[in-house]
Amino acid sequence: MLARLSEKTKNLPLAKEILSILLTAIMLFSFFLFIGYTVIIHANNNLLYRTSSKLLSYASKDITRNLNAIEEMGNDILKDSAIQSSLSQCHDAEDSIIPPNAYSEIYSSINTYYQKYKTHYVDYVQIVSDHVTAMAPDPDSQVIPAKIQKELIGLAMEQDGRLSWVTDYNDTYGVFLVRELKRIKNLSLDTIGVLIINVNLTKLQDNISNMNTISPASYALYSGNKTIYLPQELDGLQKQDLSSIPFQSYAVKHVKDLRYLIVRGRIDTTGWDYYCLAPYDDLYHNMKLVQRLFLLVIIINILLSIAMTKIMMKPLMIHFEFLTHKIQAFGNDNLELIDVPYSYQNRHDEIGLIHQQFDAMADKIRILIRENYDSKLLAKEAQLKALEMQINPHFLYNTLQTINWRAKMLHDEQISVMTESLGKLLRITLSDSNEDSSLGQELELVQYYINIQKLRFDEELFYETDVPEYLLYCYLPKFILQPLAENAIRYGLEDESEDCHIRIRAAESNKQLTITVENTGSVFEEDLLQKLMAKEIIPHGFGIGLLNVNSRLAFAFGDDYSMEFSNQNEYATVNITLPFQIKS
Repeated sequence: MLARLSEKTKNLPLAKEILSILLTAIMLFSFFLFIGYTVIIHANNNLLYRTSSKLLSYASKDITRNLNAIEEMGNDILKDSAIQSSLSQCHDAEDSIIPPNAYSEIYSSINTYYQKYKTHYVDYVQIVSDHVTAMAPDPDSQVIPAKIQKELIGLAMEQDGRLSWVTDYNDTYGVFLVRELKRIKNLSLDTIGVLIINVNLTKLQDNISNMNTISPASYALYSGNKTIYLPQELDGLQKQDLSSIPFQSYAVKHVKDLRYLIVRGRIDTTGWDYYCLAPYDDLYHNMKLVQRLFLLVIIINILLSIAMTKIMMKPLMIHFEFLTHKIQAFGNDNLELIDVPYSYQNRHDEIGLIHQQFDAMADKIRILIRENYDSKLLAKEAQLKALEMQINPHFLYNTLQTINWRAKMLHDEQISVMTESLGKLLRITLSDSNEDSSLGQELELVQYYINIQKLRFDEELFYETDVPEYLLYCYLPKFILQPLAENAIRYGLEDESEDCHIRIRAAESNKQLTITVENTGSVFEEDLLQKLMAKEIIPHGFGIGLLNVNSRLAFAFGDDYSMEFSNQNEYATVNITLPFQIKS
């Protein structure tokens, strides 16, 4: 299917191809824009989640701080010596006769604690024993039914002296912290009374909610499945409705037909579950509105792009239609050149150049076919063949010798040197004999080539040799050194403006002849020969000459040679190592 779609796309008219490319670009842009929009929404939710988490953490810490303070008060009351002494005297009294000042001591002590801790939302503090009951701040200010008081005393006795939070009566009477008071003296630990502390948790929670003026949020507090605190706007919200929300994460849920982003926490002191509910409806509707506007903008953008592209392409495509008509007309047997209702002679843009080049090409083709093909082309071919038969290496060498003789008569040393070097170079190069050569003959060939190039580059070219005389007679295949010297000049002078130093050295060691060709101004690529042989680099110019040199060495010496390329001390270096043989 993709292959068929690709084939159809290839055969579309140019206008439709441009339109399809434009639409593809718009769709890709819209796709990435939509991804960006999604990322922004996700980031916005995370920001709201982090804000709600901070609010929840602050509220949780505030509740924990107050509850810890109240528990601290419960511990202090237990250890209070005056309360312990008065309750012990009451407990040990016979015939239910309360010792003098016992009640006033108990009341005075708990009233002191109440005044100290009432800022932690303590409504009252009460101590109940068999013979005396004391309440602060005012015995008549807080009244709970006797049945509830009896249940609170029973719950305290079940905890065997441990502090216990009671939330069963929060809706009407608040939260209670109860504790069985035991005699500490002599570690007798018998029961001498019960401590009841009433905490206005609703007031505490309302104050926390009112303090949050930056980001409106509501809070819900549960002990197990019991509701401890729930604001009026969330009335009826059950713990089961929120149990699926994991800790340290968030969820968006409907509560009373409104959306809330809900974050869950826990009060470590009591184990109560605490929820922060941030209004999400406005944000949700805004996101939906932005999403619809986003889609609408994309659709309008696509439609406008199609319309504008068609309008803008129409004056452009007419020129390609003219060119198509001209090509079709010229392609028939008559080679007709039709006129179009537009002149491209004074246009210098791509369209004008295409039309001008096509017209010029068509004229040349017509002239070539009608005038030259039948007559001049055949005549030229005959002349070239005749000329080819006349020019041979011997004729060319004699001509150069004549030019050399004439230059010497005119005392033109440069022309003389050039023609003499070129003649000797051609004589060696075009000769069918002397397939085997020597190091001295190869150096002579390089010298002729350098002579010619010196006249061209003058003082920019420096050439030197360091070859012992006895090595000049060493056997060396033909045309090994000249291509290397040619490469040095080509890449050292023709491509750069700096001087080029070429140096050829030879040395013999352990019946091995080492020839080194060095030049400045160029750099060999790493593993050049291997890449040329593996066709990783397409050979052209020197690459072909290098492969020819390697082939000649391989043919002459088999595996007993090496040719290495390196870059040392600003010199491009070729090292050729081969067996030391004196030419016979």
